Amino acid sequence: MDDDTAAAPAARSPYGATGGEIVRVTPVEIEVIDLPEGWNGIRIAALSDFHLGMWPDNANVARAAVERALAERPDLVVLLGDYVGRGGDFAALDRVLAPLKGRPVFAVLGNEDMAENTEGEPDSMAILTRQALERNGVRVLMNQRVPFGRNGDTAYIAGIDPYTARRPDWRRAETFGGIPGGGRTPVMLSHMPVSAATLPTGKYPSMLSGHTFCGGLEVPGTPRLSWVNTELFPQETGVGTNRIYRVRGSTLFITCGVGFSFVPVRFGAPPEVALVTLRPVGGAAKRDSASAPAPVNVDSLIQQFTPDTTKRDTSKAEEEA
Repeated sequence: MDDDTAAAPAARSPYGATGGEIVRVTPVEIEVIDLPEGWNGIRIAALSDFHLGMWPDNANVARAAVERALAERPDLVVLLGDYVGRGGDFAALDRVLAPLKGRPVFAVLGNEDMAENTEGEPDSMAILTRQALERNGVRVLMNQRVPFGRNGDTAYIAGIDPYTARRPDWRRAETFGGIPGGGRTPVMLSHMPVSAATLPTGKYPSMLSGHTFCGGLEVPGTPRLSWVNTELFPQETGVGTNRIYRVRGSTLFITCGVGFSFVPVRFGAPPEVALVTLRPVGGAAKRDSASAPAPVNVDSLIQQFTPDTTKRDTSKAEEEA
């Protein structure tokens, strides 16, 4: 560890521990329909919401989270957005990302990384964020998918715009129409979990998202996991998990993220490295098209839910981070 990570004096204030000591690794296992044989057991380290610049020690904690992720020896790393929260300190982002150079890393942008509407004008924040990620060897996915090979099997990682749920229907159709689905695209990345409510039914087996704070107490001004559970993806039975959902035939997992947001504490939700393992169900992957095959109900341990979009405009449901 370098000096930035070792020092972290202020990180002792909320937890009585250094940045590296408060980061937890959360194991998650997801069943994927028609997962290619070579991808059976693939381990993906997911990191989100560094919020660099919001608080001085966010950089220390983010760097510690990156190092914890690499210590788990994942097959690949995914970054789920909201990297620089305030001040435009991209040098700090360079320091956080430095250990990832030379490794397979894929990323999407978050709502803090780009403007929702730029009226066709250049988005300086998105440009600078993408440049910082790419100069550290990170592949940024902007409504596209890229191949990744494991054990002789090639499948795809896809990623979409954080504001996908707010886009008009024709724009969403254009986005999803350009990303073939099925078992050969087992993982979709999106910063905002609300995007899952607009996925074509049965097309993408799983989605990984961030954006929510996940704390046990409400913090004014932060995205809230309770809002996701009670308003966006309400539990029909009142029991079950609160971060894994079955939405439109896709399995959605939400990581709690890494950085401190509007207050320099995380109530009941320490900085997290999500270690996601994919397991196959339903046979070998054969589909790789823009069509939407009928979903197969295979997840008995997670809640079953398909949003009723006829009653609620999901594009307006998302809260500002």
